[in-house]
Amino acid sequence: MPLDRWLGIYHVDEWASDQRGGVYFRTGTGPDGIGPDTMSYGFVYRPNREGSPFGASHYMVRRLGGDWYWFRASNDWF
Repeated sequence: MPLDRWLGIYHVDEWASDQRGGVYFRTGTGPDGIGPDTMSYGFVYRPNREGSPFGASHYMVRRLGGDWYWFRASNDWF
């Protein structure tokens, strides 16, 4: 869902909850190499290990502290 708000020093353009677990706050996007695919970056509260609402390819989470993590994911679902 679009958010388009500043949360502290971060601009969150979209947020989404995932049925597999996690509430995701996307703070940035960029190209995923060659092609139309998009990488998404941001923060997630209690993530799952399978993917994000923004994609599952190149999905990675890194713990920041407590139940908060940084994430990246591509919408190239392969």
